[in-house]
Amino acid sequence: MDRLANMIAFATVAETGSFAKTADRLHIANSVVSKRIKDLEAYLGTQLLRRTTRHISLTEAGYVYAEHARQFLDDLAEVEENIRYRNENPVGDIKVSAPLSFGNRFLGPAIAGFLEKWPDVTVTLSVNDRKVDIAAEGFDLAIRIGAVEDSGLIVKKLAQSRRIVVASPAYLDQHGKPETPEDLARHNCLSYSGLAGGKSWPFQKGGREHLQHVGGRFIADSGSLLCEAAVRGCGITILPSFIVGPHVVSGELVPLLEAFESPPLAIQAVYPHRRFLSAKTRKLIDHLAATFSGFGGE
Repeated sequence: MDRLANMIAFATVAETGSFAKTADRLHIANSVVSKRIKDLEAYLGTQLLRRTTRHISLTEAGYVYAEHARQFLDDLAEVEENIRYRNENPVGDIKVSAPLSFGNRFLGPAIAGFLEKWPDVTVTLSVNDRKVDIAAEGFDLAIRIGAVEDSGLIVKKLAQSRRIVVASPAYLDQHGKPETPEDLARHNCLSYSGLAGGKSWPFQKGGREHLQHVGGRFIADSGSLLCEAAVRGCGITILPSFIVGPHVVSGELVPLLEAFESPPLAIQAVYPHRRFLSAKTRKLIDHLAATFSGFGGE
């Protein structure tokens, strides 16, 4: 009896709810699927499936076996891929999520270089400022800016970026220039809800850290939107240098409170907590780490 083949057949039936779909997926006959299930039940000495002419359902024992069988098969697949890692080129699809501004400006060229190096890999990149549920939405990897609070994720730091307080010349002409973080309380501040403590801006001077609570009439989860609002004179904002840097160079935005540094933001690759990481995802993380080493974010 081929116990592994029987396990695969049962796990597939449990997933698809159909002998016919299982046969199609495994490229075997319906009768072979049926025999493998019967052999497995005989070996275990218990019924795993309830069968009628129209419906298949799992018994209590079937639920338990299906859960452990799927975990075992997933672990086995990861082990096999990692064993082949040193000798084989990565193959397959990688689904990646990244923040809009960082993804649009920097990830395109980085991923293009990766794809040129590994022609058998396909990357699907989703750029938006929503924090996706990596496991539930089927992502292999996500780029996160700032602290990662999900303990179920493994974090690999790629780079870091300065945060800069900025406003437009027109806004400063009308409302004045803040000289200390406390002065921000008298200004319309544009806050980014995508980071922890969106309305508490961190500053440090002389080794001392200070959180300054700010108020304002515009809060957004998009750094690009906040930057555009600042350029249009809507208020003061604090954003990563890779977002506001070009606008500072062009003179559209003016850096403020430069004597009071804000702690840099970590740029990180995160992925689900597994014992084994697929070769293709590992290769992409290594490529991004090499690409962004020494990243200044300007």
